[in-house]
Amino acid sequence: MIVIVLMLIPIIVMYNSSNKTSTDVVEQELLQMNLNRIQFFVDQMDVEADRLWRSAFVIAADPDTLQMQLKISSEPDYSKLASMRLLQQKIAMQSNSFEWVNDFTVYSPLSDIAVSTNLKQIYDAEYFKNAIQERWDYRVIVSDRGPEKAFVRDLITPFESLSTMGDPNLYVEVAFTSNNLVKMLERFMQGTVGQPFLYQPGFEPIIPRELDPELAKAMAKQFDIIRAQNRVKGSTKITFKDEPYLVNYVISDSIGWYIVDFQPMKKVLAPIDHSKRMFYASGLLLLLLGIASSALLYRNVQKPINDLIRAVKSLRRGAYDYRIKLGPSNEFHYLIEQFNLMSEDIQTLIDKVYVEQLHAKESSLKHLQAQINPHFLYNNFAYIQSMAQLERTKVIVAFTQHLSQYYRYTTRTEQQLTSLAEEMELIRNYLEIHRMQSERLHFHEYIEAGMMSILMPRLLLQPLVENAIVHGMEGKIGKFEIIISGSRTEDGWELTVEDNGVGMQKEDLELLRRSLSLQASSDRSLGMRNVHQRIKHYFGQSSELQVEHSYLGGLRVALVIKDGGDSDVGSSDRRRYPLSS
Repeated sequence: MIVIVLMLIPIIVMYNSSNKTSTDVVEQELLQMNLNRIQFFVDQMDVEADRLWRSAFVIAADPDTLQMQLKISSEPDYSKLASMRLLQQKIAMQSNSFEWVNDFTVYSPLSDIAVSTNLKQIYDAEYFKNAIQERWDYRVIVSDRGPEKAFVRDLITPFESLSTMGDPNLYVEVAFTSNNLVKMLERFMQGTVGQPFLYQPGFEPIIPRELDPELAKAMAKQFDIIRAQNRVKGSTKITFKDEPYLVNYVISDSIGWYIVDFQPMKKVLAPIDHSKRMFYASGLLLLLLGIASSALLYRNVQKPINDLIRAVKSLRRGAYDYRIKLGPSNEFHYLIEQFNLMSEDIQTLIDKVYVEQLHAKESSLKHLQAQINPHFLYNNFAYIQSMAQLERTKVIVAFTQHLSQYYRYTTRTEQQLTSLAEEMELIRNYLEIHRMQSERLHFHEYIEAGMMSILMPRLLLQPLVENAIVHGMEGKIGKFEIIISGSRTEDGWELTVEDNGVGMQKEDLELLRRSLSLQASSDRSLGMRNVHQRIKHYFGQSSELQVEHSYLGGLRVALVIKDGGDSDVGSSDRRRYPLSS
């Protein structure tokens, strides 16, 4: 998978770099091409507007127009009508010679006569009061088609011989509606993705019918910011409503309006974006094919190898019953099948050897246990003898009852485990035997009630109590106390035997601790060493016997049992000997 990704990364980087370069080149070419197209559009519009304006000069120089200025009121009415009719025909012919819809009007202030192709508008001195000759004026006029927005310009021609104080003698007005420009914009839009419109600050934009008026107004506001950089023409790229646009604009020398074209980059670069999506789709397909190939390789090669490695590690840990699940029929199928057969043979051999070893270990444990039992037997016989000589039969009866219960428990070697409750009953009988021999002996027990059901090897606690009496009570003057306590811990449980005996020196205590792990030791530590080894056998190497000074003055000996330890007697034997019932 890493190799596949490393192969795809440089390809994607190179493609993105190439795509960005191509996009930038396309943008620059589009800006220049659209600027040229807009310039051509403006030139056509200016040519048509200039032709209309030059026609005003032709009409002003017409003899009938000049004759209309010289008419006096004494001339007959039919002569006036004939002259006006002839002029009407001439300006109508002039108007029809243009592609744009237009109107021509001739008005003479001297004769107060107006001749026009627009029969709806009233032309008089008041109308021409605000006539403009220097530029095209954009305003509303009334025509046969109703009120319309139009560009209007007036040619004012005074006759020098008749002019008085600069008063005009003639007005020739040329007007063309904005619908002419709308049609041109619509033709300009055909085959492009642009959104062109004509704009002059202070006026509503002239837009094609297909363009949204609200969008045009919003774009016009954006254009007010753009044209501040160059008021004649320009090209730029902007972001409008979270979309990139190419903007081109040119001002018309004739009418003074801007032609502005917004081209959305998404539509312009749609073919490039489609090619980009196809590339990424192909890359994704290759990645998926690579993943599928890697998955097949993992399933048919790597996973069987991992299973074999895991199985070998399990065999090394002693889990000889571990088997590998057979997979597809290939080379690894044979290896796995042979490994399972080998594991089965090994398990069979080990089980045979293990049973023999288990019997040997149980015999060794029974031997260790048997070493504990006869320690204080001889003293008990001497005590019974002395009591018989004193004819204290009741004491003898009570003593022998405790002694019989004690030996009935200790001689049951066929049963290796017992509960803590039964072990404590043995301890009570044992201590009562000693208390009858020495009244200065006192003992107390503080064991959590829930611990009495814990299972443990027989005679595990008794040697600790015996050691406290034999070595702690000897040399102790006055009252001798033994405290037996038990409690649960975070990872197991603990039983302690404390006394207020003579204790041990620091050097002797350290020597005792070292002797616990030895195969042979002095008589003083024989019982404690046996207990320590039996704990290791049954509860694992993490469990141990701890010996330290007690706050009572003597020794504190603790059985520390850890849950989940690895017992020397094996997993099957541990199932036979659980920690609790």
